[in-house]
Order: sequence, then structure tokens, then C-alpha cells
Amino acid sequence: MWVPLMLTAAFAQAVKDLCLKQSMSGIGAVPAIVVVWAYCLTTTLFLCLVVGVEGVPALTPGFWWALLATGPLAACTLYLYVRSLELSDLSLTVPMLATTPLFLLATSPLMLGEFPDPGGLAGIVCIVAGSYLLNISRWRKGPLEPFKALLRQRGPRLMLVVAFLWSISGNIDKIGLRHSSPVFWITCAYGITTLFLTPVVWRSAGRGFAQVWTKPWYLLATGLLEAVTAWCQMYALTMTLVPYVISVKRLSAVIAVLLGGIVLREKKLRERLLGSTLMVAGVFLIAFFG
Repeated sequence: MWVPLMLTAAFAQAVKDLCLKQSMSGIGAVPAIVVVWAYCLTTTLFLCLVVGVEGVPALTPGFWWALLATGPLAACTLYLYVRSLELSDLSLTVPMLATTPLFLLATSPLMLGEFPDPGGLAGIVCIVAGSYLLNISRWRKGPLEPFKALLRQRGPRLMLVVAFLWSISGNIDKIGLRHSSPVFWITCAYGITTLFLTPVVWRSAGRGFAQVWTKPWYLLATGLLEAVTAWCQMYALTMTLVPYVISVKRLSAVIAVLLGGIVLREKKLRERLLGSTLMVAGVFLIAFFG
């Protein structure tokens, strides 16, 4: 059952990214900081329904330290994530998230003492090669031009920062899970992120919270889709190993590329689809052999 659960999560994640991008474009576009706040708030509210059914677990002191650490870090990371979607094509930015395991190979040994096996190097090669293929049409201008073209655009650059920050916050999440329960931890993490963002939105977003009502359905959908993703992921984690779950979830990058081409009419679909597929293959290799 964990495979269909995570395929559902991957699809929900990709559609959520599409909704986030649509909420910041066209008539009535909502500022990125307001989008992040609304996204976190609606996700928290939907997840609270699940917590209401499952109940509150016993908490140990480590939970509160992890929660305090995740608030500002998640607020910064999610803002950069949404801003990246706003600045560049969906099919170019979302695949960058596949580099998170690459950064985890460095951060996990330092924070958790978890060391990868040599087999994970093949996954690293796939991720790097996939990122090259995202702009392979530019290779005629020089062998390094596909990488340079990728890094010249603010969207992919910001998403690389997000991938690095998630390699840190992912370890904090693991600490929080150890001291509570999966669904309760995620609900509290989104809740405290909302609290950190609230004064920022109040002071710096023009019309502030009222801007949510210009595109309420998109923003409501983002919270529902993220809650579905979290629910599927948490239950899948009770059935199989964490690396398997995260690997299937990263298929959302391939789905996002397809949505970018079909719904948003983004160009260069073939090379971006090939590159994102290779990057996801690298995630699988790191998960199974890294």
C-alpha cells in the first residue's frame, strides 16, 4: 500500500507547486510572502483535523528545542521556495529539489552521524548529469554553458539554496519526530512557521492578510494538497523504509515538469523532462545504495 500512497503524495506535491505559481501570476497576483503565510496556515488547519483524530502524543524536551529551531528556518526556506517558483519556470526550478540528497550526504554525517555508502556516488553523478541536461540545448556555446545558464537564473539558484536548507531542516525534522509523533510534529512545524511569518506579513505586505482573498481557492488548494502529501507520507513511513518513501515522493519533480509544459506552456519540455528524470533516478540510487 505504501507505493500508491506515495504516488498520490508525489502528484499532490506537483499540483500544489502549480497552484502556488498560479497564485502569484496574472490578475490579482498575491505577493510571495503572503502566499507562504497562507500556505502554512491552511496546511496547519487541515493537519489539525488529523491530529484531532489521532490525539496528542507524549512529548519529551527535545521536541521543544527542535520546534524552536525549525520555525525561523522553515519560514526562510519556504519563502525562498515560493519565490523561486514565482521567478522561473516550474519545469526548471522544481527539479533542483532533487539535489537535497546530495547536500544530505554532507549534513547528515555532521548532524546525525549517518554516513553514506560508496554506492551513493552513482546517484550524485546522476543528479549532476540531470541538472546539466535541463539546459543541454546550450552546450554548443561551451561545455559548461548548461550549468552557467542554470545558475544565471534566479529561480534555480534560489531552489538550490532551498535544497541545501532542507538538507538541514530534514535532520531537525528527524529529531522532532523522535520526541513526538510524525503527524503531530509536522502540524506543529507548520503552525510555528505560520506564527513566525505573521508579523512579517503584517508589516511588509502592503494590504497584508487581505490579499489572500484575491485568489483564495488557489491558496486553499495548496494547504489541502500539502496536508494530503503529509498524511500519505506519514502512513507510508509506517510501512517501509524512509529512503524508499522520499525517493518515490521526488517523482513530483517529473510530474511538475509535465504540468509546466502542458498547463503553463513552458518551453524545452523534452530536455527538462529527461534531465528531471535522471535527477530522480539519482535520488533512487542514493536511497537504495547511498
